[in-house]
Amino acid sequence: MKLYKIVLIALLAISCKKENSIKPDPIADVDYNDHPKQTQYQAALHTYKVQTSSPGSILLVSRENERLWIGSDGFSNLEYNTVMRKNHQFRAASITKMFTSVVIMQFVQEGKLSLDAKLSSFVPNLSKYIDNSSAITIRHLLANLSGIPDPVNESIEYQTDILNHPEEMAKLSVEAKIKKYLSGKPLKFSPGSEYSYSNTNFLLLGAIAEELGGKTLNALFNERIYTPLGLKNTYLEIRDDKNVSRSYADIFQNGQVMDVTLFDKAEGDAEADGGLITTAEDLFLFMKGLFNGQLVSPLLVNEMKRKQLSSCNSTECEYGLGIEIWRTGAGIACGHNGSLLGVEANTLFYPDKNAIIVLYKNNGNGSDKEFLSELVK
Repeated sequence: MKLYKIVLIALLAISCKKENSIKPDPIADVDYNDHPKQTQYQAALHTYKVQTSSPGSILLVSRENERLWIGSDGFSNLEYNTVMRKNHQFRAASITKMFTSVVIMQFVQEGKLSLDAKLSSFVPNLSKYIDNSSAITIRHLLANLSGIPDPVNESIEYQTDILNHPEEMAKLSVEAKIKKYLSGKPLKFSPGSEYSYSNTNFLLLGAIAEELGGKTLNALFNERIYTPLGLKNTYLEIRDDKNVSRSYADIFQNGQVMDVTLFDKAEGDAEADGGLITTAEDLFLFMKGLFNGQLVSPLLVNEMKRKQLSSCNSTECEYGLGIEIWRTGAGIACGHNGSLLGVEANTLFYPDKNAIIVLYKNNGNGSDKEFLSELVK
């Protein structure tokens, strides 16, 4: 999850900061109305949208021996009353971590990197700001076992900077962020001994991937993920995003959502921990390709799915290598949640059911997703 807490000293700034959105271009929709479960799935999606007070939502369901279904409901842009389409692009937030992890695991498979390699051996411009970087391994970073603090969720300074100065934060380099918010900060625990979710881990992994690959992370994604799997509407860059679904949040808890896209863009567009723009269908193709062994070997996929902290006895620490492990009413699911101030996205693979779910809404208020279990049983 990539979600920062709203702090009271920054709330006043929100009401006077709003990005002027540009009227979106018309988007052609895709028709799944002849699907045998159209009524059931669409009703479930509508209920989810209503219960979460979201302007709009998208649901994709892929089940064994059943045609793919994608549905949408509501609006992607309230200012222009733009209807949410099934193929609307959206911010995937921390789902990005799965893509970053795949590239890292590909380098492992190619013998260019070891999971036991030390952070201090890479990206010296970044690792010099990380406490005890010689004890942190690539595995620790992938599994959130490094102990590196997470300014996104833990630093009031970081949170207020995002809310008060979003334009400046959007321009801040990864090096500048790590220097400002992590320099001189001690690790939370000895690397490998505990679990603590940290977006910083994946900023570092993205930089390592760029160092090893000699290209931007988006170029690596394109070469190693988008093109092999046929992803046509996914990118990790700052682009004209007028057709990307807007972000909303009920900041003042008064039943009125506000457009908070400005803050979500500043939080990490184009960054390795949460900046991916994509669609439900592209996420489906990614999940299918990953868990079918098209991106990395089945052996490494199994390692990615495996809980990495052996002492973990709680669902709160069940995390693989860039993959969340969910215990659901339909069995174990592997994938990732993504959260921003005005976004919640989820993508899940249910191995026992050979099913894939993608769920998105443009309200960042969290949600109960257990209804998904009933859809894949």
